[in-house]
Amino acid sequence: MDLSKYHVDKLFHFAAGIIPGFTALLIFEAANPGSLSWFLSLGALGYKTKLALVILASFVVGNTMTTLLSAILGGIGYSIGFKRGQQEYKPAHTFEVAPWRDRLWRIALKNVMGSDTPDDTLLITEGMFEQQQRMIEDFQSSQTLLPQFQLPLDPLLELKSNKLSSEINDGKWQEWYNHFHRVVLEKHNRDFVFHIRTGLYFNMETTGLYILLSALMVPSVRHWWCIVPACAWVLLLISESYYGIHRYSNMWSTLFDQIDYLNETRLQKSKEGLVRTSADTSP
Repeated sequence: MDLSKYHVDKLFHFAAGIIPGFTALLIFEAANPGSLSWFLSLGALGYKTKLALVILASFVVGNTMTTLLSAILGGIGYSIGFKRGQQEYKPAHTFEVAPWRDRLWRIALKNVMGSDTPDDTLLITEGMFEQQQRMIEDFQSSQTLLPQFQLPLDPLLELKSNKLSSEINDGKWQEWYNHFHRVVLEKHNRDFVFHIRTGLYFNMETTGLYILLSALMVPSVRHWWCIVPACAWVLLLISESYYGIHRYSNMWSTLFDQIDYLNETRLQKSKEGLVRTSADTSP
């Protein structure tokens, strides 16, 4: 069966929601002894109906918990990223070193985008501009002034024009880099195993967090065999959240992944072109 990545992700994420939901029901039973026993002892319902209702309740409660936690983490991540972006925002040409100036990355992008890529010019920094400006001024001061009609194009004006053009091109390269930065983080290397791991792990992390919060109010949950695994999953949640925020906010984190992604895209396009060519030439 051909399932898209979106469907696989949603399938395992929602199905694994039974884990935190069933845990919540067990903790509810521990806090209110006899609640589930009363429900299971109802004679008007068969055991299949009772089992189906328990699974359905676990599914609804669990997915409500994971949705709420996901929204909270998303809000925290957005706030941190937005504040950091406001504090660290600088025009592209003001970065002394930037990943979008990497030679291998630019070659990989040109192989994919072709003529749509910006001009591959060397950025003229302020230091380079001032050095070349001094050289031009020293040269001009040492030369005999020509009549006005014989003067060539002002080299200082040409230098300023080249500097502005290099800054514009550098900004365009940055835009392409930011685009593929998001593409790699959101789509690249998300295979079948990735979606299973993501769905199961996040639900286990939600379960661990709920157990720790419940232990503050339900004494019967305060056992080492409950607390230790819960702490492990919560620590994993914190580390994954920190890594995700860092990876999104650090533009250097996807440089080599982008190069690999662009090279794979170029190979895929080449294969598709060969297939179309063979189909057109076939009798």
